[in-house]
Amino acid sequence: MKATELRQGTDQYKRWEALPQPLDFKVYIFNVTNPYEVMQGRRPKVVEVGPYVYFQYRQKDNVRFSRDRSKVHFSQQQMYVFDAESSYPLTENDELTVLNMHMNSILQIIDNQAKETITNFRSDVNNTLEKIPVVRVIKRIIERTTPIQSILQIAEDETYDSLRLINVELNRIFGRPDTMFLRTTPKQFLFDGVPFCVNVIGIAKAICKEIEKRNTKTIRTMPDGSLRFSFFSHKNMTDDGMFTINTGIKDPSRTQMIELWNGRTTLDVWNNRSSGLSSSCNKIHGTDGSGYPPFRTGVERMTIFSTDICRTVDIKLTGSSSYEGIPALRYEIDNNFLHEIGPEYGNDCYCVNKIPKSIVKSNGCLYKGALDLSNCFVVTTGGSVVVVVVVVVAVDSVDELSVAVLSVARSREANGLNVYTGMAVLTAGRRPKLFR
Repeated sequence: MKATELRQGTDQYKRWEALPQPLDFKVYIFNVTNPYEVMQGRRPKVVEVGPYVYFQYRQKDNVRFSRDRSKVHFSQQQMYVFDAESSYPLTENDELTVLNMHMNSILQIIDNQAKETITNFRSDVNNTLEKIPVVRVIKRIIERTTPIQSILQIAEDETYDSLRLINVELNRIFGRPDTMFLRTTPKQFLFDGVPFCVNVIGIAKAICKEIEKRNTKTIRTMPDGSLRFSFFSHKNMTDDGMFTINTGIKDPSRTQMIELWNGRTTLDVWNNRSSGLSSSCNKIHGTDGSGYPPFRTGVERMTIFSTDICRTVDIKLTGSSSYEGIPALRYEIDNNFLHEIGPEYGNDCYCVNKIPKSIVKSNGCLYKGALDLSNCFVVTTGGSVVVVVVVVVAVDSVDELSVAVLSVARSREANGLNVYTGMAVLTAGRRPKLFR
């Protein structure tokens, strides 16, 4: 029994402190094959390309035990390294057409928060800039914005010359895009960053400064003053918060179970009860996915807490397996993760209703296979745009989603863990898919 506890100097502790093998972090990207047709109002046709496989190394830092040794506090640094062999024949330099995330995100912010955004940037600009026509246009837009009329609707009423001036500034920021899509590579899109705000001047420079001040983690400032957007660079060589977990010394069945994350037992991401009390959706429990309590034989379900999506996920036992001679149990994500969300399942606290006039149902919940991560995105990256995670199969099988996009390709992944120690022996990692 003691061999499974987290005690300094033991083999179990060494495996926990630094996983003996990296996890597989697999990314699938939707390649848009008809970008110009989409700009004419047609449905996007997308091909799922992947997996692009990365080694994910995890190292515990700042380790500190409680006085009675029943709990241990730590942060966990993550490092990602591209696995060319497992990704073959795909490479990090494949050219793909994807949604221009940073451009669309910034336009959403301008559209949704026009007065705040423009007022903030204008306060940092010399008063003489207000003599420039584009600034007068923006001022008129602010003055005429009403709760039922968006900045983009108002812009339709402006003169051709005024819109041309606005377009010039956007071209300076985003490099003259001809569609809402972007031609890039997985290396740029995921980690190195897609450049924008390069050598900007005037109004464009002032807007870029306002973007920089938002401190969004997916956008970073380069030495030359330009900006870069990427999905995961902020997660490379960084940690995802301070964990407190159970060491199993008093109760082996609680080994590696999360007690606190950033000093809390609950989140402020999902809807709470009408009484103001925290809901089940905001509860932090389970493990971080890299280890579990020992002696798992016969345990049908377990729970993982993921900081990436700000929620717990149930995994269910699907059978036995082995990895290099080590006996293991195979677990897969349960269907209720994205398929069973709503008042009929008692978890409508996940229905944050951030996507009006889109794929949301009348009760504020998304359709089967989709989850609104907008609030989570604010917490984890500082961004403030609509983000939806979608199960690929749902795009084809759910009418409300298939109306919006077409997709191909499938994949099936599973996790394995040692029956006796509870240590992960084969982890397929996460499979991020984001629609905005």
